[in-house]
Amino acid sequence: MKELSVFIDESGDFGETRDIRDYYLVTFVFHDQNEDISENTRRLENSVKESGLDIEYIHTGPVIRKEGIFENYSLDERRQLLYKMFNFVMKCPIVFCTIAINRKEANDRVQLSGKLGKAINQMLSEHMDFLKVFDKVIVYYDNGQRELGSILNAIFSIQLSNVEFRKAEPQKYRLLQAADFLCSIDLLRIKRDENRLSKGEKQFFYKPNELKKTFIKGISKKRM
Repeated sequence: MKELSVFIDESGDFGETRDIRDYYLVTFVFHDQNEDISENTRRLENSVKESGLDIEYIHTGPVIRKEGIFENYSLDERRQLLYKMFNFVMKCPIVFCTIAINRKEANDRVQLSGKLGKAINQMLSEHMDFLKVFDKVIVYYDNGQRELGSILNAIFSIQLSNVEFRKAEPQKYRLLQAADFLCSIDLLRIKRDENRLSKGEKQFFYKPNELKKTFIKGISKKRM
């Protein structure tokens, strides 16, 4: 039996926004279960431990912004973590796509829900030749936002008869962390293009064109 896992992460929320520059992003990571990633996962975890870092979950946004458990880590340590996740993503047999909704066009939860539903439905339709090869499709989402969870359940169930949904914790699934990483980099790509990276983001990616040439260009090779 051919099984496809779909790991999903989002950036943004359903509340009303006063900043029309905001975006709501949803990233989908696709992994053929016949492609073993246990060695990739082992290398990532060993690499983190060998660095002397006690990190269970590489949460990209807080790593960059120096938040939460990453508050006491140095810039070099946080950059090491991000590069470890980047290398993991690039070596894993996965592909991804990201849906980005401009909040200027959807400034309340009703409009956002409608835009997301249409965009997700279109994405699945465009990749149906890929999806229909699999006997079973398992969708992993942490149910962090109920509205998005409901939309995902409805659209995937309409498009696919062989779909199963599982609530998953990012701490237990490295590919959920990969989805978080890819979603974060896609948001940074948008902000960079619009010339509005924060001071902290600029300090983190302090090497000239590092964000564009290494991360943005790198993950483009994994895009569906």
